[in-house]
Amino acid sequence: MQQPSLLDIVAHTPSWVWAVLVLVIWIGLRRTRDRDVSPSRLVLFPLIIAGLAVSNMVGSGFGAATLEGLLLGALTGVYAAFVLEKRNGAIKLPDGRVRLAGEWTSLAVIVVIFLSRYVTTVIGTVDPATAAGDGFHFVTALLSGFFSVMMLVRTGLRLRVALA
Repeated sequence: MQQPSLLDIVAHTPSWVWAVLVLVIWIGLRRTRDRDVSPSRLVLFPLIIAGLAVSNMVGSGFGAATLEGLLLGALTGVYAAFVLEKRNGAIKLPDGRVRLAGEWTSLAVIVVIFLSRYVTTVIGTVDPATAAGDGFHFVTALLSGFFSVMMLVRTGLRLRVALA
């Protein structure tokens, strides 16, 4: 059986996926500007990312490769969160909200998460044997662990400022 071309894959992608991509880019671009947010709103985005990571873990099982990828991703995610927050910290406002400086990291994160989920779905559809392999599970868990932990730790650091 011949593998589909990139054009075939894109052409057979449901239109709602492209609508989600537009929404993802719009959300990410909004985060490039300074904004004031409530502590409760601060946690929404990272919880969505963590939910996607849990979904990935459940979908790929909890084998050794998955757990190793998750652990390595989580450790590097913690490090990245501290580095990013040092450069781009939050400021508590008198009304209890938090001022966040505009940054491009969130745009990059959500676009990479979207693309990794898209590619994962395509590979699972086109080549199920590859999608069932340990290397595939390791890489998807690594990405999920990195991005979800990085965003959760950044949010925790920002909440610490907000609740101080």
